[in-house]
Amino acid sequence: MGVAMNSETVVGAILRAVNDQSTTQAYGDGLLIDLPLTYGDGDAVRLLVEPIGDGYRVSDRATATTLLSMAGVNFDHGRPAEAIAEAARLSGLNGFDAVPGELATYGAKESLGELVLAVAQASMRVDQLRWLAVKQPPVRFPDRVVTRIKAWATNDGRQVRREAPVRLSSGRQRPVTVQVSSANNAAYVQAVSGRDQEQAAEHCYHIFSLSEVPKQQRIAALDGTQDDWSPAVVRELESVSDVEFFATPHKLEQRIDIVVPPSLQHS
Repeated sequence: MGVAMNSETVVGAILRAVNDQSTTQAYGDGLLIDLPLTYGDGDAVRLLVEPIGDGYRVSDRATATTLLSMAGVNFDHGRPAEAIAEAARLSGLNGFDAVPGELATYGAKESLGELVLAVAQASMRVDQLRWLAVKQPPVRFPDRVVTRIKAWATNDGRQVRREAPVRLSSGRQRPVTVQVSSANNAAYVQAVSGRDQEQAAEHCYHIFSLSEVPKQQRIAALDGTQDDWSPAVVRELESVSDVEFFATPHKLEQRIDIVVPPSLQHS
């Protein structure tokens, strides 16, 4: 005899799964929500919820369009731009205070659940446009690091500068991949490619070991996961910087937020 089913049982099971698998963390005046949904690359759909006035603004912080850009899709015009506009329309997004490429909406606090689902749905639809990408040479790892950091740290009171100079103890300067800064803080990120691990790691170690920048402000972003790297190489880099693995979802961004906290301000 089969298991008895009714709508309350099914809906209750779905709601429990969503509740158990959704996580949040404080971000400025709002919350970052990781939903039990994923993009095509396996990363969780992460949305920002901010209280504004008597309601809430929900956005994907341009994550979906960043993924398109990294895949080589130009979403500024043509078919991709039309498809993004259609995804926002079908999901009922009003684009409140959205920056270019960002999917966002605003509504009453009583509608927060619907707002979150609407933005998540639109963001996943946009991510699916990656099939429009024209085949091209792989994006260099430093470029991938810069693109991801720009999408994360821009438009929230922080500045992102590529090839930023770092002062060495000798008085000379050497560039690192990217700097994220605010009025009072700065983080220096060096991309460490997995293609030639020894050379890339030695270059990063050389710059950071001679740098006058405090160790807590130095971040080595290693390509891949921890399993892709020799423990000895990781230990060496940990002696001069914080080490984050690029393939571990959101860890690099979280470390940057610790060093250079965001300042979210919406009118």
